Amino acid sequence: MEKKIVPSDVVWWNGDHPVLASAYSSASQSFRMSTSSPADESVIMVPARGTETPNTRAKMPGIVGCTSPEVRLKIGGASPETAKRVAVRLYEGLKKHGLQGEAERAFRSEEKVMEELKEVERRKEEQLMGMEYLLRDGFVSFLRDFAKITPPIPKQMVKFSGIRYSKKVDTMAHIGYETFGSKLLGWFLGPLRSLFNRNRSNYIQILDGIEGYIMPGSMTLVLGPPGSGKSTLLEILAGRVQGKRDSKLEGYVIYNGRSASEIRRSRLIAYVSSQLNKHIPFLSVRETLEFARECTQGLRPENFTPQMRKFFAHALVEGQDPFLEYVLEILSLKRIEHHLVGDSISDIDFQKLTTAELAMGTYSILLYDQPLSGSDPATTYELVDTIRTISRIQQSSAVMVLNQLSQDVFDLFDRVILLGEGRVLYQGPRQDAIPYFATLGYMKPSHVESGEFLEDIVSGNGMQYLAPGSSSLRLSELAECYHSSNHYKDVLRILSGEDFMRTYWIESEPGIGLSLKTPSKFDCTISPERRREAELVVAKLSTKLGKSGGIESTGRVQVGDVVTGISINDEELQYLVVAARSSQQERASHVYSMLRHARGHIRLQVERYEDEEDEHESQWKQFQGPYVQRWWKSTRTLIHRQFKISRRLHMLIKLRLFQACVLGLFAGSLFYKLGGQHTQQSMNSVRALGFASTMSIMLLNMVQLPLYMLQRPIFYKHKAQRFFRTSSYVVAHSIVNLPQTFIEAFLYTVCVYFLAGLSVSHYGAAFFQYLALLFLVAYLGSSLFFFLSAVSSIPETANALADQLPYCNQSPHLTVGKAYLTFSQVTDISGKTWLPYTILVGWTLFAKLLALLAMKKVEFLETSQSLPQRKEKGAISHYLWDYENNFSSTFVSQEDHVSEKMMYPSKHVISQAVGSSPGIAEDYGGAGKWGEEFQVDMEGEVLGIPVLPLVLTFSDLSFTRSGEGTEQSIHVFESISGYARPSTMLALLGGSKARTTTLLKCLAGRTPLGGVFTGEIQANGSPLSSTFSRVVGYVERLDAHQPYLSVREALQFSAGLRLDCSISSMSRYIHVELVLDQLGLKHYANQLVGSLRDATGKTFEIAKKLTIAVELAANPSVLFLEEPISGLDSAGTSQILRILSVISAFNRIVVATLNHPNTRALSYFHQALILTEGGHQAYFGPVGFNCSELLDYFTSIPMVPQYFQNQNPVSFIMAVLGLGIKTRGSAVTNFAKAYQNSALFEVNIKEISILNNSDEFKRLKIARSKYPASYARQARLVLMRTQRFLWRNVQYTYGRLIGCIMIGLLMGSLYFHIEYTDTYGVSSRSLYICMQCILIGVISANNVIPQIGTDRLVYFRERRAGMYLPIWYPVSWAIGEVPYFILATLALVGLGNAMAGIATQSVMDFIMYWSTLFVFTVCVTYFGMMLTFLAPVPTLAAFATSIVTSMWISTSGSLVLYSDMKFYCKWMFWSSPFQYVINTLTSISFYCDTEECKSVGCKCAKLADGAYVWDRVASLRSLSRERITLDVAVLSGMCLLFATLAFIFFVVLKHNSPLSK
Repeated sequence: MEKKIVPSDVVWWNGDHPVLASAYSSASQSFRMSTSSPADESVIMVPARGTETPNTRAKMPGIVGCTSPEVRLKIGGASPETAKRVAVRLYEGLKKHGLQGEAERAFRSEEKVMEELKEVERRKEEQLMGMEYLLRDGFVSFLRDFAKITPPIPKQMVKFSGIRYSKKVDTMAHIGYETFGSKLLGWFLGPLRSLFNRNRSNYIQILDGIEGYIMPGSMTLVLGPPGSGKSTLLEILAGRVQGKRDSKLEGYVIYNGRSASEIRRSRLIAYVSSQLNKHIPFLSVRETLEFARECTQGLRPENFTPQMRKFFAHALVEGQDPFLEYVLEILSLKRIEHHLVGDSISDIDFQKLTTAELAMGTYSILLYDQPLSGSDPATTYELVDTIRTISRIQQSSAVMVLNQLSQDVFDLFDRVILLGEGRVLYQGPRQDAIPYFATLGYMKPSHVESGEFLEDIVSGNGMQYLAPGSSSLRLSELAECYHSSNHYKDVLRILSGEDFMRTYWIESEPGIGLSLKTPSKFDCTISPERRREAELVVAKLSTKLGKSGGIESTGRVQVGDVVTGISINDEELQYLVVAARSSQQERASHVYSMLRHARGHIRLQVERYEDEEDEHESQWKQFQGPYVQRWWKSTRTLIHRQFKISRRLHMLIKLRLFQACVLGLFAGSLFYKLGGQHTQQSMNSVRALGFASTMSIMLLNMVQLPLYMLQRPIFYKHKAQRFFRTSSYVVAHSIVNLPQTFIEAFLYTVCVYFLAGLSVSHYGAAFFQYLALLFLVAYLGSSLFFFLSAVSSIPETANALADQLPYCNQSPHLTVGKAYLTFSQVTDISGKTWLPYTILVGWTLFAKLLALLAMKKVEFLETSQSLPQRKEKGAISHYLWDYENNFSSTFVSQEDHVSEKMMYPSKHVISQAVGSSPGIAEDYGGAGKWGEEFQVDMEGEVLGIPVLPLVLTFSDLSFTRSGEGTEQSIHVFESISGYARPSTMLALLGGSKARTTTLLKCLAGRTPLGGVFTGEIQANGSPLSSTFSRVVGYVERLDAHQPYLSVREALQFSAGLRLDCSISSMSRYIHVELVLDQLGLKHYANQLVGSLRDATGKTFEIAKKLTIAVELAANPSVLFLEEPISGLDSAGTSQILRILSVISAFNRIVVATLNHPNTRALSYFHQALILTEGGHQAYFGPVGFNCSELLDYFTSIPMVPQYFQNQNPVSFIMAVLGLGIKTRGSAVTNFAKAYQNSALFEVNIKEISILNNSDEFKRLKIARSKYPASYARQARLVLMRTQRFLWRNVQYTYGRLIGCIMIGLLMGSLYFHIEYTDTYGVSSRSLYICMQCILIGVISANNVIPQIGTDRLVYFRERRAGMYLPIWYPVSWAIGEVPYFILATLALVGLGNAMAGIATQSVMDFIMYWSTLFVFTVCVTYFGMMLTFLAPVPTLAAFATSIVTSMWISTSGSLVLYSDMKFYCKWMFWSSPFQYVINTLTSISFYCDTEECKSVGCKCAKLADGAYVWDRVASLRSLSRERITLDVAVLSGMCLLFATLAFIFFVVLKHNSPLSK
């Protein structure tokens, strides 16, 4: 008869920590004896770890088959020094995790050791200052003490249910891209297309019925293949996705029982994404975090309580902010805290900074979307472990999306949400994920990591894990299985709970007493009908519980917590309350009985019912406001930051001040002492001085535009996270610009005013008026550029004004100045001196207001100036295709299918490609012809171009470089030897990324500068030569491609330049199609490279495939790859490595660097070369199946610890090398010496000698010419590539055309039908010509600077590959721009001149006017190109362009006549292209044959005094009809000169070479 269980029956659970268990065992025993009644005989003790049976121990993580006696035996047999070192490391490790007390008790018997440890600690503490002292006992201890004295963050129980999100996409079969031609045709055909083409669109379901919850203090991992919706789920939780016109969002998200509309999600939720890794490059790491602290941290040192001041005394005395200091420490940013963000920090540190920026705030929920993309596993582990510690102690929640998970990182999470096709396939405890899928027939091998295993199942590669007799399940079936599981039922139970409760998972907590009873604490809050007769609850707790311990549990257990789930010995969690209410008591009783005999590890899921108004509700109010700071304080913070940026940009500020002084001095010297002369000509010149000053001071602000646009993405990020208000940002920029603008205006005014001899009467009142006006003009220019940065996707510019006749005799009663103004028809505003100031201030405020509205409402997703524009918004037809291919057909075994498809593409595939690309096929001689020839070749099975077999050997390679700031040499790697045969894959790993990458570059013949390389590399028995690049493909880690080429065109460009001239065009075309098919890029072949970002979530994988394909198009014998799988998920990694495996099978060598790969990834390679931390060679040899041969070698070395079957082989090897994921330290032995003394080393040296002397490969010679393609072919292909760039870059070319059209319409309307029969008309006509030249000249000279920079990285990659002569790159730009300038100038002249009536007397006049303006535009563009290639950075080129163009305009003869110029300014007159074009256009516009009029009579325009207009203008400006030809010839010569200098600078100067990058 079963014994009746009474409420007083308590089961004590001591946890599974061996040290803690020993500490609490006696305590719990005595507690049990003191609390149990004599009748209570059923109270039992659940034993801790160390007392398990062998069977239970084998199932427990972390034991790995090693028993406690074995460990004691090893320590007992060790030397005293070794034992002491182990003891010290154990003590430090326990202390680091907040277990100092337990460590001391464990070592209590060793008093001498403890005394020595304490003495060491005491000495260290004496040397510690500030925050280092507070962290002396470890990060965990600090956080625990910190949490006790600081206001708690509101814990959030987040529930989400019925989440459905769909996006409207275009389902048309053909999705094109915008081109210059399509834009022009759109003017005429656009309305017709809208009538005949219906917008066929559909909604794509991205998330479909997502349900779940996030518990406080937990770590949740979201897994799934690209396109599964995991990033979208995080964005919805963060409140960054809303239902809009083109999307639908259903479902609800509840935060602690409150809906999203009731809370300020930006105050409670931090969202970190790799796409948000943007920071102001001019601030240091510390300054970036200080700004984040000011904006997001409500608790500041000045607000500390006395208790907090006492705790943080050591830090406050040193002037440190504890919050900032501990974030710097835990994220390992302290060492680079004073480094500028834009200078020398690594990509990983840059990504850490993004995390640290939000860690400064007080957030309850942390959402991380691939925060460390491409980082090594050790860095990822460090970050996740830190976030886990913070989440545990602060009771915040973390949800993360990660790629390339190591097993150690995976084990840090509590819960896993597995998504596929927008549905949940599993949600539950991390420990239960693998057992759950085992019940479905998927068995995880020991060498496969858990994250990789789960992603493979969802990605369709799960058949390799199926147990015998099991069948593969589709995603829909996996979703159905999950919906029928207890995991899903428990989720539904929590979501549907009416009472407000929080869920926790308790693990490794000692001293917990469990009982079957109804928790009396909640008798009042729980209704009787919901009260269960018996629940398993926490009845008693040890008095010592909570004083110390680890951080394994998601929350602290309390008396009365209801146990809703339990796991014993890592079995699947048993949910106690998901069954019918009648059976819940039986299940709880059964589990209670099992606990009597339980041995080993126990996990609990407990729930705590709480009232809506919890104990921390008072803290909730501070999170209700949208911002931490008030408006003025936020504005002051931004002002302080902007002043820091200004100080950091002191060189730029000095350049601007230098520019103001130079332009002021030049203008002053140009108008020297003209202010005191009262002749008509002098007064005209003084009047022009106002225009010159206004133009120059406006041009000074042009350099601010790129700075504003550089800060714009950071503004978007901070605005979304509610760092500050938009109005504060605008006001801060306005205030910070005031002093800089005033100083520039003051320097310019001082230089100009007194040199020009302007009035100083009335105590210099005119000077101050002049200064005030120039200051307002300069500030208006700054405001306009700030507004343009808010509304423009790329920088745009606009500026200008100016010109001169007898006056005093018409107004003898007026003063000279007033008489001149009256004669010149200038409005008299002497009675309204305030008017110009008011107008300037009004326009400035208006520009600021527009900027404020634009920054609130407008947000540009892309910041690049050079990314393709798609025709249809949405642009997801590729999404449909990829979506279908990935999830409807991938649940078939793909291994054999993919390999066979890559080796032998079908006739249909390539024939279809040939027929579907007529434009491309025509370039090769016609689609039909090639289709027929291709069919013949297919039948003969001659499909590819033969690969030159090559053997690569390298012996005793070393590379040293000088250390920073020291003369001591640093060995990057030393004494490296090995070889690679055809059809093999060699992996380079170990050491560090820098060491393996440098070794890879040296093997590829790309030895980095700044170091000394020694050793011998031979290809087919001969030393490497300059032609080695012809047989080498080098896949760089940076995917730099021309964004305006299609995928197929990118491969054709590479093949056309790198394949031998002897290969026919048809063979090249077929080769490209084969490569596209091999890499799985057929579907994307006609899509622009820059628009691949609009495809599915597989963008990164596609980009990596494209980079490999571009190199493979060259048909290399050796393919070198930098980190080919970095940043890819499991499915993408497997696909890339399968492709490389197939590539190597055709007589190619594949050499790749890998950063801590998993076992399956490394097993794709035939050989591995492993470096030690110091760069020495630890191994070179075969890898073996599942790394078996690699593992056999390392386990055979003495001193290497025992390897157990459930360990990851690669992680084991990296750990013994001192390169492990969890800990990095010294290697267990000298592996470099062990390798040199091994038999494997002797075998390798002998093999290298045999290969170097082999006659089999010596007969195969590499071509001697450096460039495979002829110079003519190089020029043609590079020019065609640049032309495609310009044709498809509608933002640049079409934008320029629209700008010219707008300028033409504006100027034509302002100067509509100018009559030039009086002074005003002549001045206006001259001013029109002058302004037209200034606008087109300044815009053309400045716009080319950033455009050339967008293509520079692509050129560097192509230059390193030796694809073409460097000269063809600038030549292609020089020629490619010409047709677009023809159209732009035609639009400007055709519209503007037609409306103004200038140069429209005859067709010849119009053509001459247009052609002259075209030559001038090309000339100034080449000048800007020349300065771009001359200056090391674009900013200097922009400064130089601004200064020189201002000088040219001033000396063009329009503002100051040549006769009035001083001798030192006349050389600028003759060197100014503005002078030649303005003179030529003025001659064309005003010319009339007055000599004929004197004899015959004509219609030549006359002035009021009877003089002919042409005679007057010609005499003043020294113009003549015959000079037109000479001026155009000089402009053409300048074009040639600037272009030639640009070519020379590009080829000769080092900063234009990729070797200097």
